[in-house]
Amino acid sequence: MLKDLVAVVDDVEASKSFLKRAVKFAEAHEAHLAVKLLTRDLYGLVGLYPFDVYPLALHEMHADQEAQLDQLKQTLRGAAVPVEVRGMADDPGFAHGTLRMEGRYADIVLVGPSNAYDDKKLRRYIIETVLLSLGGPVLILPENSSLEQINHAVLGWDASGEARRAARELLLIAQTKARVDVVLVDPEPTPEGHGPAPGSDIARHLARHDFAVEVHREVSGGLSVSDVLEQFALADGADLIAIGGYAHSRVREIFLGGVTRDLIEDARVPVLLAR
Repeated sequence: MLKDLVAVVDDVEASKSFLKRAVKFAEAHEAHLAVKLLTRDLYGLVGLYPFDVYPLALHEMHADQEAQLDQLKQTLRGAAVPVEVRGMADDPGFAHGTLRMEGRYADIVLVGPSNAYDDKKLRRYIIETVLLSLGGPVLILPENSSLEQINHAVLGWDASGEARRAARELLLIAQTKARVDVVLVDPEPTPEGHGPAPGSDIARHLARHDFAVEVHREVSGGLSVSDVLEQFALADGADLIAIGGYAHSRVREIFLGGVTRDLIEDARVPVLLAR
């Protein structure tokens, strides 16, 4: 059950479409939504201007933040659930503590597509901070997606601890008796991983929670795991994909690629991430 949601943005105008989807999702779950607006502070400008210019620059920066907060409140006006607006001026690279605090006391952190952010690195930073520091969960709402109740989900399953936590989060947010397609890509039976029948154990576990579960063992055929999962979800009309985030190290994902990175950057279906 979701009752406490947080979304983080840095550009009100760019994030309007995402915020509308976030509000609809909150309304569908009768949940409280807090929206954190992150604006840059003055520290990143130190050394760029003469010292006597800083008081004026600081005044203008505060005025701009207040104007954006007012615009954000107008954008969220009329929501059918409680909506709270919070502002913070900081350099995105030093917002780690605030993001951890926001994520720690929320059921889930909502993140929009890349075009909802002025600072594209901030978007990834939000996702990485919540996943790597808190274990998630993060829900990515892509452009042109519509997610309210979760009646049909794809669970990307590789028998990892991260995938197990994604399954656990899915149990909490999906509708009772929802359909869950457990999708395994190129699975192999292993004594301590998948077991003799890959996917059967997690399917049994989910079925005991009254989900309608089917196991699909897919062959990648040269496609990436993320492409296989996304194509399956799109073809099957799933509401979202649930996966474990950063099952490999973050450094490996950055340089070599991985399911998490691919779905973070290019998701066409809502993605639930946990770690």
